[in-house]
Amino acid sequence: MLLARLARSTRPAVRRFAADVPAAQAALPRTIPDEALDFEMRMYVHAGRKLPVPEAHMISEYKVKLRVKIEDLGLDDIGAARLAYLTGPRFDAARGVLTLTAERFPSRTENRRYLIHQLELLKR
Repeated sequence: MLLARLARSTRPAVRRFAADVPAAQAALPRTIPDEALDFEMRMYVHAGRKLPVPEAHMISEYKVKLRVKIEDLGLDDIGAARLAYLTGPRFDAARGVLTLTAERFPSRTENRRYLIHQLELLKR
């Protein structure tokens, strides 16, 4: 009962927020080809008795790691230097590889989309 009332009360807030977000900010066009993106995901399989908390072994299964070479992003020297500065220790200058990690959402697909979105924002 309380959950249904909470859901009804938050719908107008979500609609107001969605109306405030400009359409250009909602979805960025993809400028990075899929061939340039290298994703790493892990899957854990447990045998034997069940854990006391069923979700305890699945927390790290949502983690997605994205690696991309800076040269594949099509940036000029100033843009590459700016990206290296913004990303800090996530950028390996010796190999020229940027590594981003996400475990924000309870789904690998959502974490993958989030990383692509973050990379597009960094590239701007």
